[in-house]
Order: sequence, then structure tokens, then C-alpha cells
Amino acid sequence: MDKEMKNTRAKIIQVATRLFMDNGYQSTSTRQIAQLAEVTQPNLYHHFKNKEEVYVGVIESLLSDVNEELVKIVEDETLETISKLQKFAECLKTKHPFDFDLMMLDFRTKLTKETQLKLFSLWNQSYKAPLLKIFEESDFSLRTGLTAEIATTHFLNTLSPYIKTEQRSTAISITQVVDFFAFGILANKN
Repeated sequence: MDKEMKNTRAKIIQVATRLFMDNGYQSTSTRQIAQLAEVTQPNLYHHFKNKEEVYVGVIESLLSDVNEELVKIVEDETLETISKLQKFAECLKTKHPFDFDLMMLDFRTKLTKETQLKLFSLWNQSYKAPLLKIFEESDFSLRTGLTAEIATTHFLNTLSPYIKTEQRSTAISITQVVDFFAFGILANKN
């Protein structure tokens, strides 16, 4: 692919990212993407066969970028588990520019089964696998009956409301979210 084609594709991805993440898959059209990317619709379709393919390009680009940061956090041997979880959460809040719940709803309801499988696989590799590794290599023990898999899923579900675009400044900090996740809210168990 020549430089101009790469630049056009990158511009389409950049514009589509903002539209999909702000409005969701269903409420975004290829016409809007083309218009804001300052390309014709035929040019957009030269790079992407359809809207679903544009969406896949957006998710692949996003997951790849964020994954690089997450892997650095996971592999940082100077950090304890709680610090890794805090940095992981902060990375998702700052680098993950969209409503996680909306993305998952789009995955499950708007895309073909083939695309769903592809994106869930990419999501598992990019987000879930690094977090799972944190819990598997943790410097603290999980409660009896809890697995690293359960902790990973629960952490992502707990974090989701705090990384939404419109909730960038909430009354509770990411550090507090991680603290509540790890230690609960009770002063003691008695």
C-alpha cells in the first residue's frame, strides 16, 4: 500500500473511531465517516468493503495501541499487583476512548457471527490476557474459590462504568476503584 493510501485509510479509521465510540455502531453511517474524513464514499469503499469492515479496522487499531501499553504494565517487575491493576485501569481510562458497555453491545448485537468471533478473540488477546496474567502472577492470594479468570472478568466489569468517555471526571478515582475491588468496603470482617 502506498503512503497516500495508508494516510487515507488512517484518516478514515481516526474519524470512524470517534463516531463509533461516541454514537455506537448502529448510529454511525459510512456517509458520516466519509464526509468527516473528507473522502468520497466510493473511496471509503475502496479501503473497506462495508461499515462492518470499517468497525473491525477501528477495533483492531484501538486494541493494538492499548495492548502495547498494557503489556508494558504487566511486564514491569518493579510494580506490585495493586500498582499494576491501578496502572492497567488508568491506561484503559485514558487510552480506551469509548463506552466499554456500548462496544460490547455492538459486538453482540450488530455484527455478523464471524466478525463477533474475530473481535472477541482480539479483545481476549489484547485486554483480557494481560489482565489475567496479572492475577495469575499476583503477589497476593485470591480468596478460596476464586480463580484468576473470575477475578479478571469481575475487575473488567467493575471498571467498566469508570472508563466511559462521559465519565472521565467522577467522584471516585481509579485508585479508589481498584482499592474497593481488591479490599472491599468493610473496615474488617467481624
